[in-house]
This record gives sequence, structure tokens and C-alpha cells, in this order.
Amino acid sequence: MKTLTRLAATAVCIAALSACGTVMPTADSGYLSDYRALLPAADASGARRAAAHALDPARLTIDEVVWRADARTDLGDDERQALLAGLERELRQAVQTLPPAPEGRPARIRAAITRVETVSPGLNTVGTLLLIGPLDRGGAAFEIEAVDAQTGDQLAALRLGYFAPLGELKARFSRLAPAGIAAHEAALEFAALLQPAGASPAGALPR
Repeated sequence: MKTLTRLAATAVCIAALSACGTVMPTADSGYLSDYRALLPAADASGARRAAAHALDPARLTIDEVVWRADARTDLGDDERQALLAGLERELRQAVQTLPPAPEGRPARIRAAITRVETVSPGLNTVGTLLLIGPLDRGGAAFEIEAVDAQTGDQLAALRLGYFAPLGELKARFSRLAPAGIAAHEAALEFAALLQPAGASPAGALPR
């Protein structure tokens, strides 16, 4: 009985530690065209560069969305393609919410998935049945930038690592759902960078 109690207590501690916060520390992958102007986030979640002038969503095109994560034997090609398609979809939707900026320069969006952490639905199910709660979490990391369509100069950029929050319980039982949640968060944060700091509240994105 004492052994089971200790195991349960240990599992609770592990669950608490793994579930706290959404920050996934990231490092430069080499994908972005320029890292020098990125400002590190205070919480180590990544780095950001906001556009100096508002970019017009009507003049933004998604140039590429690519896979730059380490090779993983537990991710099939179909799963990778699903994650890439999901990120592209999230970026399109986030950009479409931005207000028009007719003076904005034409720009291309480049994006890469640089890390994916899947979850084990089986492990989380066992944890839940033991009244401990999900023991495994997941998320993903991304590097995204907008570059001038003519010069190729970087206009805005984001490096972000994100674990799905504890409140997203359903995601703990779907292998790739946390990575999808991370893609949604990354797209929102990146779109917000396409407006200058003094943009009107109408251009603000929901969080």
C-alpha cells in the first residue's frame, strides 16, 4: 500500500510539473532568413520581430510551409502532411482577420515546423483512470516570417515553442491535437506581428 501511495504521489508531481505552463523552450533552427532583429521573449518561449509598418492581408501570400523538425520514427508521412496543412490553414485564417492596410507592401510568408511533441492517449487514459490525470502532454515549435516580395528583406518573424495548456483536456487523448493547438497559437501570434505597435484596436487578435 505504501508503495502504491508513493507511486501515486510521484505521478501527481510529474503530472503537475509537466502540465504547468505552455512554454516550450526553442532554439534557432536556421530556417529564418535573419535572426538578428528578433527580440527574445521573457518567458523563453521564443523570439519575435514585429513589422515596422502594417502589412496588408490582401497583399500577403503563403510562399511555403515546410518540415524542419528532427526525424521521428513515430510520425508517418501522412501525419507530417496533416500538421503542415493545418499550419498553413491556421496562417491563412489568422491573416484574414487583419484589417486592410492599402499602403502595406506585398509580402510572402514562409513557415516551418521545427519540433513536434505528440501525446500518448493510452498513457493519459491510464492516468485518468487512476484519478491522477493525464501524464503526457504535447505541442510544437515553429519558425515563421514575412519577407518583402521584391527584396526578400525580413519584415516580421516569430520563433515559438508551445505546449497545449492543461485546460485542453480533450487534446490529451488525441495524438496530434496538441500540435494543432500550438499551430493555432503560433498563427495568431504571428498575425499580430504584422501590425505595428500603434495599430488600432480593430486589428487586435483574440487571445
